Parts: sequence; C-alpha cells; structure tokens
Amino acid sequence: MVARFGRPVPQLYTITNRMMGYLFDEYSHLLADLNQPWLSRDRPRHFAATIHNKGAPLKNCWGFIDGTVGAICKPDENQRILYNGHEKVHEIKFQSVVAPNGFIASLFGPVKGRRHDSGMLVDSGLLQELSHYLFAPDGGMKANEGE
Repeated sequence: MVARFGRPVPQLYTITNRMMGYLFDEYSHLLADLNQPWLSRDRPRHFAATIHNKGAPLKNCWGFIDGTVGAICKPDENQRILYNGHEKVHEIKFQSVVAPNGFIASLFGPVKGRRHDSGMLVDSGLLQELSHYLFAPDGGMKANEGE
C-alpha cells in the first residue's frame, strides 16, 4: 500500500482505522438484526426454494450460518481470555448469517476466542430473531403479510 498510495505506514494505519470507524458508526446497524429492507418476507421464501431446488433436503433453509475466527497478535493483557487452546492462537470470533445473494443478514461479535460456536449462537439471540421474523410456531416459514 505504501508504493500504491505514496504514504508512510503510520498514515495508512491512521486512514484505515478512521475509515473502519466511520463505516462502523454509520452502517453497523444494518447488520444488527434480521429486520432488513432487503430481507422482506418473500425473499427468504425465494432463497429457501432456490436452495431446496439445488438439492438441499430442508425446505426452509434460506441462509448459512458461520462462526469465523480472526487471529490477533498476542495481547499484553487478558491473554487467557483471547487464547483458543484448540487452534493454539489468540483470536476473536464472529458469527454471521449469509444469504445466497452474498449479503450478510446478521453479524454478531467480536467474542472471546475461547467461546464455542454453540455458545455464540445462544449469546447472539439469533434463534429468537429467526422465530420472531421468519418462522411460524409449527417451524415452517411465516406466510407473507398478504396471505
């Protein structure tokens, strides 16, 4: 990046951090819950039908959840909290739900590197959100508002 932008490393670091801060402040709310304009009630139905038609056995799977690990440098403090004994590195984790169109429907984190994916799922409240926005009491997808 130094060669490309003609700026020294400290300036590039500052610019990058300020830009990430700005993006987070302005747009992080778009990933906070499933109540998104692009994720209207008919969109998950379309995604689910597409996924099922490609061979998935479930008829109500509209997105894919993933726990992602990001390795970090060994911190000066609280090393044990961020250390993942399984991977033998210090890290932070995120949980995301990605729709077939490539959009991130939900993002939760960061959490401690030691946290298991199932614990992250509980802490995120994603299951409650899914039942509130997308699923009927019988486990099927909720009907469109007009149905």
